[in-house]
Amino acid sequence: MAKVSWYAVHTMTQAEQRVVNYINKTLDGNELKSMIREVIIPTDIDTKRVGGKKVEKKVKVFPGYVLIRMEMSNESFNFIKRVPGVTSFVSANGKPVALKDDEIKNILEALDPNKGFKPKKKFCKDMVVRIVGGPFSDFTGKIESVNDDKELLKVMISLFGRDTPVEIEFGLVEKL
Repeated sequence: MAKVSWYAVHTMTQAEQRVVNYINKTLDGNELKSMIREVIIPTDIDTKRVGGKKVEKKVKVFPGYVLIRMEMSNESFNFIKRVPGVTSFVSANGKPVALKDDEIKNILEALDPNKGFKPKKKFCKDMVVRIVGGPFSDFTGKIESVNDDKELLKVMISLFGRDTPVEIEFGLVEKL
């Protein structure tokens, strides 16, 4: 019996969910079910402010890839390769490469909502940003302070030759 490992499979653009559904549907009542254990699309929840309201949206962490926990054999390899939407395994010299156990453990822990994973901060003090919306659109300034809870930045912009503090939502600025 071969070792069960995680493999990354490259899919066509926006076809990740179709690939997962096809594999799960086809495996029901198939002898390969014992070889292919788990199929996931790593997703994270992205929170944005739109019109003053918080909107949560699922975002693919690795767009165009599906992670499969399986026992590698000729039958399972050929089955996955023939799934509509799959382009290839992530491989070296034409041979699929298994993901390291500690890598996959870190990925799964980071995506677990119960672990309280904190994403890295998008903005920090003294970062230079460009305002892309609102009355100060196209102004460039330096961040004076960051309020992560309210998703507000205090940006110093040059207005009439003087530095002026302006409070702006995260969604209205971009990094330079």
